[in-house]
Amino acid sequence: MHPKIIPSFDSEARTVAHRVVDLLFDHVSRITERPVLRWQTAEELRELARIGDAASNDPLPSIGQLLDYSLQLHHPSYMGHQVCPPFPLAVLADLVISTLNQSTAVWEMSPFATMIEKEVVGWLNAQIGFQSGSTGTMVSGGSAANLTGLLAARARWRSDSHQQAARPVILCSADAHYSIARAAAIMGMGPDDVIKVDTDERHRMDLAALDDSLAALEDTDRSVMAIVATSGSTATGAFDRLGDIAGLRDRYRTWLHVDAAHGASVLLSPSLRRLAAGIEHADSVAWDPHKMLWMPLSLGAILVRNSEWLRRAFSADAPYLFDAERSSLNLGELTIQCSKRADAVKLWLMLRSAGEEPFRAALEGVTAITRKLYDLVMESADFQAMHEPELNIFCFRYVGAGERSADDLDQLNGRLRQALMESGQAWITTTLLKGSRVLRVSIMNPATGTAEIESLLDSLRCLANA
Repeated sequence: MHPKIIPSFDSEARTVAHRVVDLLFDHVSRITERPVLRWQTAEELRELARIGDAASNDPLPSIGQLLDYSLQLHHPSYMGHQVCPPFPLAVLADLVISTLNQSTAVWEMSPFATMIEKEVVGWLNAQIGFQSGSTGTMVSGGSAANLTGLLAARARWRSDSHQQAARPVILCSADAHYSIARAAAIMGMGPDDVIKVDTDERHRMDLAALDDSLAALEDTDRSVMAIVATSGSTATGAFDRLGDIAGLRDRYRTWLHVDAAHGASVLLSPSLRRLAAGIEHADSVAWDPHKMLWMPLSLGAILVRNSEWLRRAFSADAPYLFDAERSSLNLGELTIQCSKRADAVKLWLMLRSAGEEPFRAALEGVTAITRKLYDLVMESADFQAMHEPELNIFCFRYVGAGERSADDLDQLNGRLRQALMESGQAWITTTLLKGSRVLRVSIMNPATGTAEIESLLDSLRCLANA
């Protein structure tokens, strides 16, 4: 007899829960027996996902189907987008969060979860080097964090009476995440109000070009609302020179937001934290623990050096939720979210149970294996490195033997990535880097080792010669 699916935590529900946990742990423990992706067309997957007329009264077959056809992030040959295989304890924390179902926008609805988030935000701010007076909140991810940071920047910009007749603009790297332009659009700014600054030979925002762009805006009807720097760019993992950019921020009297969604986690590693040097001078920072702190989706953070501007950005009249007596406790006064999940519990539980060491080890491990892949590419005759990786993102391309035109190489590398993905042998991505189609790896799995990166290169060679 199949267990009943009913809204009570009875013995039958407990039996289902134990079976699901066993199924998940078995799935991950035998992950290398599977392809990284069991390739199906969208039409085939749509047919598999159809909801029937009658319920089966047993969730396990449907869960098993989901496991079969999902992208296997726990597979050591997954080296694709910046989504991690989360730590097991953080996965279990998700179950606790969902069971309690606290809404953390208002303190009285989630008193302990609110204090947990405040503790986690304080810990994140301490890693950055923000002092007393700083604040922040957990959000869904880097896009929401970037928007929130720029809303705080706008609140500060609007407070300056000299800006009232000016047109606000944002300056960012040509390699900045697309969420910066999207945030500007949400804020009512046009495409021309986001000024892209060229990158240097290491794919960092070019300081001279930034200085020139800032100077060109002086004595015009346009005013710099914010400079957006990047720590760990999506394309190459590049880290902008934050200390120098902060100096330009001061000279031109504006705001510095750092999109460190991917790269801020290096602050936990003594050997890697130099990459984010100067981040303590930022006015706001986006940080995604669901990337390089191996938390399940979703867990992002926006951290602000001066709490005044974040509070001003979200001031609202809602007496049925917020009251002056508990203003400092209501997290909903720092974010657009009203339904706000207690996701900070995931990171809090990891830190309370295991400390910082698992994060440091994982950070340094994926960085080392990315460097090993770079070395293998540099030693090869048929691959070309497009840059030297600083963290865990690396772009390269297959060039083969003999001469090929730029167009031929672009098409070849695009075909190779698609063929590799469909084969299930490994999973990587592709991007355009300074106009060239390249292969891109983001090594997010601490289990990825030398065998997997050597196999990746061999697979690409075989597919190129097929």
